[in-house]
Amino acid sequence: HTRAHTPHATRHTPHAHAHAHAHARTAWPPHRRSMEPLLLAPKHARSRRRFASARPAAALALVFFAALLLAASELSSGPDRLEAKPEEAGKKCGQGDGSCKRRAAAIKKIGAISIGALATIKIASALMKKPESAGSLPGQTYLGSGIRAKGPISVYSVQMYVGNRAKNALAKFKGKSLKGDKAFLDAFNGGNFQKTVQIKMLRTVAPSKMISAFNDAVSARVSKSTYSKVSESLDALLTKSFTEGTSTKGTEITFSMSGGTAFSISVNKVSQGSIWSADVCKAFTDLYVGKNAVSPGARDSIISGVESMLSS
Repeated sequence: HTRAHTPHATRHTPHAHAHAHAHARTAWPPHRRSMEPLLLAPKHARSRRRFASARPAAALALVFFAALLLAASELSSGPDRLEAKPEEAGKKCGQGDGSCKRRAAAIKKIGAISIGALATIKIASALMKKPESAGSLPGQTYLGSGIRAKGPISVYSVQMYVGNRAKNALAKFKGKSLKGDKAFLDAFNGGNFQKTVQIKMLRTVAPSKMISAFNDAVSARVSKSTYSKVSESLDALLTKSFTEGTSTKGTEITFSMSGGTAFSISVNKVSQGSIWSADVCKAFTDLYVGKNAVSPGARDSIISGVESMLSS
């Protein structure tokens, strides 16, 4: 019985093999077959991106190669231009038939070609470099920027952003000149839309000076009773944020006022913590937009940005 069925069970004809292969392909789930192009698409997309990113480098390589070819053409332009005769090898320029002078002129020309090629590469690199965009926070609108200076010394740069709800919240001020408008400043400082202030240190400052400066700025903008309630938590947050390692040139500190009540600080995009106080949120907003803003230039730029946002 086993021998009678074994040949039938193990026989594989070309037709049977093809039928089995076709069956294996059709056995794929329909949704799997429909996803094949999607599964392949990212790979092709990555290939296109790699090819596109390689083109600038190839262009620079061609420029430099062209300069080398020009230099080589000068070097191989003939013995009468670059080579002195054996008997004139020891003569100084200005003697004989001037072959030494021709050699010096050719070398200068090669040097000029090389400098031109390097300058071309540098200019091309600068043109291909993507400029940094001021408005780069997702879901927020860039308003303006400026410099916080202490006398002639620039301490840090300032940029301010607002959330998408700001435009509706401030719609009644559309078409108005907002500089010095107290009603606008009150609405802006007290608004519960997202407000973000980014500062970037332009010089290294002692942490104690940064901490005391912000503590003093808040205490001057809130009542004594309010400051006594928030001073401890605010000082702890500032002390954690401004350290010997972060109060240095190039560090980016972000003050975030969310919902009109949550104030938080992040350093180089790393959260340092938050405190809940509507008064602290208003104080930090007024610090850069109010009548006595620490940077009048930044304040005017931010207010102009609000006017542009409302008119758009």
